[in-house]
Amino acid sequence: MLSPSLPYAKPAVPARRARVTVFGRIFITVFVIAVFEGAARKWVSDSLTMPLILLRDLMVVYALYHAVRYSGFTPARRTVRMLLWWSAIVCFWGLLQLVAGINSLPIFLIGVRFWLLYLWFAYAAAELLEPQDLEAIYKAALAMLLFMAPLALVQHFQPPESFLNRQIEGDPDTVFRVTADVVRTTGTFSFTLGYTLFLAIVSPFALEAVLGEQKPGLGGKLYSLAVIGSLFIASLVSGSRSAILLLPIVFGIALLASLRYGKGKRRRAAVSWGIVSILMSVVIVLFVSSAVDATLERFSSAAESESFGDRVESMFFGVNDVSAEQSLLGSGLGLGSNLANYFLQTGLLFVISETETGRVIGEMGLVGYLSILLKALIFINGMWRALRVARRTGNTFLILMWTIAIFGLTSWPVVGQLTANALGFVFAGITLAATRQASQRLYHPGIQSP
Repeated sequence: MLSPSLPYAKPAVPARRARVTVFGRIFITVFVIAVFEGAARKWVSDSLTMPLILLRDLMVVYALYHAVRYSGFTPARRTVRMLLWWSAIVCFWGLLQLVAGINSLPIFLIGVRFWLLYLWFAYAAAELLEPQDLEAIYKAALAMLLFMAPLALVQHFQPPESFLNRQIEGDPDTVFRVTADVVRTTGTFSFTLGYTLFLAIVSPFALEAVLGEQKPGLGGKLYSLAVIGSLFIASLVSGSRSAILLLPIVFGIALLASLRYGKGKRRRAAVSWGIVSILMSVVIVLFVSSAVDATLERFSSAAESESFGDRVESMFFGVNDVSAEQSLLGSGLGLGSNLANYFLQTGLLFVISETETGRVIGEMGLVGYLSILLKALIFINGMWRALRVARRTGNTFLILMWTIAIFGLTSWPVVGQLTANALGFVFAGITLAATRQASQRLYHPGIQSP
């Protein structure tokens, strides 16, 4: 009989599943609040807008404090030193605008909040999120998608004056519509933009749930079917041109990348789910034919006023007549945000530009151009890392993540709209964290996901 004193003679004790970290729990909470705060404003009271934003911002500040105090997110890390330099540049330029008399202190502080607060949060997430945190984030995102799809479907079939489709203190005539009788669904968001952003953010998670490792048995297949079906339905009834066009593009990239870089099971999954998705799309289109008719009408009417090429150009490169009027000093840090309207009382949604590129250049001039250049370098490096991971491991998830990141952070109003600011940087943090962990496992195979 083996001696009990020999540790290797004892039965192996299963390792405990790693728990979600404190930073991870805060990150998920901020993500969930950003998705559901619109529901509170829309269906409870519009006066909850500022308290909910303040709550979310305070949680981000606490997360950064916790990261610095307990997790080593200090200038000893190269990432923190780079963020400090960038923050100094942005603040110096904003103060220069104050001295020049082209901005006010409240708008400057709003600009610092939009440009820097959630940027720090994203990079803290990139450095500190652990594999179990990312797993919990993916599950939370898919759970919200499974909730959002039936809600959007009900909203689609409800009239514009329905409680689900209008603000509790709003006029039904102000509800955005695809056609006269069909609304643009918003889910839990108070504006159509937030819902469109949410669909883009969860699309890589949903596709990975289908093409990646699935839960064994019938339950796993049904779960994957529910996830991909929810994504299809939620996109189709959205009434958003970008959401409807983005889904087949991302799905096509996922299939092609899996066939090109995937190995064995992933390639078979790409082929089988490609066929299933075609059949599912036919069934969904027949079920919500009204959404298809309304969407086709919207595409037709939109094409009369703006071509598809002009739409894409304005989204990614800004509006020429707006950008041409800006000086190298800029018009003022924070002036392009919708929050600035609380102080300026302009009645405009965006004071400078409706596009992210035009807004960044318009606010900060020369520093805006520098911001775009740095963003482009990050995108190139991120996609290069994603392709390297795909070539060596067969996992194409990061390709989808960086595709959405490049599309989103160049076209969404990240420094101009409150929900886009939160969701954009939350997704950036998830993407950077997933890239870091995949790169670590590439060079240190002993590091495994949970």
